[in-house]
Amino acid sequence: MSKEETTPGGLLSKVVRFVKNPTVNWTELDSIQDDRESQYSKQMLKEMIERKRRNDFVRRREFDQLRKLRRREALQGQRTEDPTARPSFFQSSMASPDDRAVTLKKIDEIEAQMSQQWWKSKQGADAPTQPATVPAAGGAAEITESQHARAYAPTAPGSLPAPVEAKASVPPLFADDSMAVGQFGAKDAQMLAATGSEEAALGTAALYTPTPPPEPEEFVHEPDLEEAAIRFANGDHAGAEAGLLDVLAQHQQDPPEQQLEIWMTLFDLYRATGQQDRFETLAIDFAARYSRSAPLWFSMPEQLGMAPVTAQAAAPSAAAAPVRRDFHWNAPATLAVSSVAALQASLARAASPWTLSWARLVSIDEAAVPLLADQFTQWGERDGQLVFSGVEKLNALLEAKTQSGDRATSPEWWRLRMAALRLMGKPEEFELVALDYCVTYEVSPPSWASPRCGYSDNEGVSSGAAPLAADSDFAASDLGEGAAAQEAAPVAQLSGHVEGDAAPLLEPFAAMLRPGVPFTIACDKLIRVDFAAAGSVLNWAAEQQGQGHVVQFHNLQRLVAIFFNVIGINEHAWVVPRKN
Repeated sequence: MSKEETTPGGLLSKVVRFVKNPTVNWTELDSIQDDRESQYSKQMLKEMIERKRRNDFVRRREFDQLRKLRRREALQGQRTEDPTARPSFFQSSMASPDDRAVTLKKIDEIEAQMSQQWWKSKQGADAPTQPATVPAAGGAAEITESQHARAYAPTAPGSLPAPVEAKASVPPLFADDSMAVGQFGAKDAQMLAATGSEEAALGTAALYTPTPPPEPEEFVHEPDLEEAAIRFANGDHAGAEAGLLDVLAQHQQDPPEQQLEIWMTLFDLYRATGQQDRFETLAIDFAARYSRSAPLWFSMPEQLGMAPVTAQAAAPSAAAAPVRRDFHWNAPATLAVSSVAALQASLARAASPWTLSWARLVSIDEAAVPLLADQFTQWGERDGQLVFSGVEKLNALLEAKTQSGDRATSPEWWRLRMAALRLMGKPEEFELVALDYCVTYEVSPPSWASPRCGYSDNEGVSSGAAPLAADSDFAASDLGEGAAAQEAAPVAQLSGHVEGDAAPLLEPFAAMLRPGVPFTIACDKLIRVDFAAAGSVLNWAAEQQGQGHVVQFHNLQRLVAIFFNVIGINEHAWVVPRKN
């Protein structure tokens, strides 16, 4: 009997649980313990979120203090109490504050002598000759010590102390450790005069050596938005919306600039769920409060060819799963001019992504080749997403028609193949084909240009050039070599809903990583990432960081960016939310 009582699943223990919980159904008594364990897990998650909130608060406070110190140093003039705080040439010429005081006293004496000579020259008849006695009395060395900065002192006899007080504007120039401004100091001018103008020009040019592009700004989110981000990651769109509205109401008395992030997060929620009516209602309130236009509307599900989440389907119990459309167009065995027209008509009626199947393709009519080449070129110059199936048939046919040295083939076949390689994002193969084209026809081939549209096929090839082109704020932020480095950086893409194990989506990115080059993952069309997928992304980002790679998630919608911070992905990679 005692053995039966101690058994967790025994009859007596079940009777005891029923006595303790008389309102619970007999068949549900075994699930009470599981519910308690889930409650413990939720409690641990809440503690983790609270700990993260405290850490973010401390971090934000430290950043504010750092900004205040930097701003105070920028506005401060000179700091004579700490001569080591600002590097300049004066440190090499002055061994102590006493030497500096002696030098300043000598400069004041020279100014007084010059001003007295000027004043006497105005009263006497020999005015032109008296200033010439100053070099004889003070020596040529004394004149060179005040040549540029004191050149205009004699023109203001009524304000003789002014040049001395004007020296306060000189230290900020030297505080930047600028070599070019050394000619305004006494001993620096002698150094530049001795070395010659050529060395001075080289020293000046060295100041403007190109610097590497700056790192993205660290994303610090509002802690009150974490609960809404977690609900959205679980698919609870209605709960996330209600949480954001509650947070907005709680911060209603805050300054408008502090509420801006909450507004933008709510805009991103409506874009991610395709709720245009609520977006426009919120845009009217935003314009009334901030006296400026609201962000532009676009539907992320429509961009991916998915069904938008309606108000009824926003609840987690009735959440609609994204549905990808079937093939929009299937290539016939012989592609004629009419087939190209049918292709254009089919794509005009369908939303992106456009899916095309080339599995049955055998040949292409000569008259249809230039039309198809024009169509491929147009795809490469517009936004959208293309998915090719059976692409090996298309590549084999184009390769057979573009043999090096065979001038019997029409050049339009070469143009079609290069346009297809550009659309597929294959610059290396494009350059090889362009070289064969140049050798065959002895004419200059077209140059490579990155496509704007996204591309993927059944062979595992994908191109993420479209999201990078759309990120104008990021691409235009760097100049010179910094911009060239960003254009050359590899770019990948994550889009749609990422659920479950995300390792298969991240594995192709390993071939795109390059040492010393930031790896950018464009997330313009990434709608949602659940807990399991976020764990996979966290492990992958930590692994890449351990190997010395820098990973950047760009243009995340704010709910996903906040969720990445909650999970801890921002500790191993850069999390950059969208700007608009």
